[in-house]
Amino acid sequence: MSKKAFLFGLAVGGAAIARVAMKMDEDKKAELKAKAQQGLADFKDRAIDYAFYANDAAADFKEEASKQFDLAKDKVADFADQYQAAKNEGGASFSSSLDEATDSLRSELAQVEADADEDANDDIVIDSATAFGDESAATSADAEATSETDSAVDSADSEATSAADSATDQPE
Repeated sequence: MSKKAFLFGLAVGGAAIARVAMKMDEDKKAELKAKAQQGLADFKDRAIDYAFYANDAAADFKEEASKQFDLAKDKVADFADQYQAAKNEGGASFSSSLDEATDSLRSELAQVEADADEDANDDIVIDSATAFGDESAATSADAEATSETDSAVDSADSEATSAADSATDQPE
């Protein structure tokens, strides 16, 4: 629908302009034509000016980018030279200090992983007596948990003692 409306408006506008142009006298037609040509020439001049501005800006950008690239390249070359000089001065100690730093980093990472594993094993046990405030049941549950822990420790101690005794009783 909008395409049809646009075309209809274009046709009506064109017809109206043609009708007005037919009714104008020759002096007005010449004046209107000269004014249109002047507007077109001004538009072309502006377009050319903006093209030159864009070209100048692109050239400035290329020049600045080239300078920045050269500076970065020089910095990298200087760093590489410093690295090679330090490596040559240090010799074996340079690589050994690098190995020490790597080993130190590995051990710190292993320690962090071990700490994370220990934290992951921390269990939270909630029973209904503790959650809902039943004092007598909570006390009996705590006592029961303590007695189970004590019995497990006692049995582990007795097994360790019997294993040690049997190891000392055997002839070598």
